[in-house]
Amino acid sequence: MSKQILATSLALALGTTALSAAETIRLTTVSGYPTTASWVGKFEEIFVPEVEKALAETGTYAIDWTHGWGGAITGPKGELEAIESGLADIGVVQTVFHPDRLRVYDIAYATPFVSTDIDLISATVNDLARQYPAMQQVWEDNNQHMLTSLAAVDNYQIFLKGDYTGTDALSGIKLGGAGMNLRYVESVGAIGVSSTLADFYNGVATGIFDGAIVWATAAESFKIHEAAPTVVKVDFGGVNSMALSMNLQTWEGLPEEVQTAMADAAEVYRKGLAQYSMTDAQRAMDQMAASGANIIEVSTETRTDWAQGMDNIAGQWAQEVTAMGAPGDDILSSYIEAMRAAGQPVLRDWSAE
Repeated sequence: MSKQILATSLALALGTTALSAAETIRLTTVSGYPTTASWVGKFEEIFVPEVEKALAETGTYAIDWTHGWGGAITGPKGELEAIESGLADIGVVQTVFHPDRLRVYDIAYATPFVSTDIDLISATVNDLARQYPAMQQVWEDNNQHMLTSLAAVDNYQIFLKGDYTGTDALSGIKLGGAGMNLRYVESVGAIGVSSTLADFYNGVATGIFDGAIVWATAAESFKIHEAAPTVVKVDFGGVNSMALSMNLQTWEGLPEEVQTAMADAAEVYRKGLAQYSMTDAQRAMDQMAASGANIIEVSTETRTDWAQGMDNIAGQWAQEVTAMGAPGDDILSSYIEAMRAAGQPVLRDWSAE
């Protein structure tokens, strides 16, 4: 009996030693948004467990996470600089807020009325980043390594404080938006006002603008439909507006096993966030309607006219990207080709102009 107890104690001791032998890597995350933002919530729900599950297979490494969400380190728009400087190790960068540095990642923003499949959009952008080295170089130029492009915006719509009786009702009004989606409403006479998701509600409620260009899930989460209860379903389409990136020194200092775990988890996170966002969009729209929002469907004819009447923002984007050192026309053509090959409802072939 004594030998059995001794053997058991030894086994437990060895197990404890093996567990304690795991090297702990401390990582600080960052997003200017709180966990109510789907990309932050899904980071904790999908990315972190995937990394930990992969590392648990060998027990060689463990991650000690410190989460810097919702202003703990920086506000919205500040994530790129926080990771670049090393204030944070990993986080969700809002690529759309950095046209001076990350314009090449605005490809889906530059091509509205093309697709609402953000799983496809984000995967295609990742493919483009592998195909065109200039898309990776922009991250290195900002002292970062991109793990994956991300998309939570499945379909931009217009939320109005007042009524909608047709596109004429948009003439002269101010709409809050982010990045290139401000260009979507120019052809119908609306005025785009640059803002962030976190400020849309107060912006409408206080009269800074008359509505916002936003997607259903975010509108419900941030209660935008309460300030702007008229939902105009234009179906501008989805975009990749974010990326998961790491400080370059942090990335290069990780053991290969941890790098692999991070890269694999990033793909699961990318896909999970996209699928969640697309699935949750209809639920959010239904919930807003049940809360009193007025959902107005825009006809296919109006949408087609809207798409054709816009300035060639894709061509302008390609010129800007080319001036920054990336092959803008080639990237644009590859993107539209991928969308057509996937059977997407491309209302306007932006690459043909």
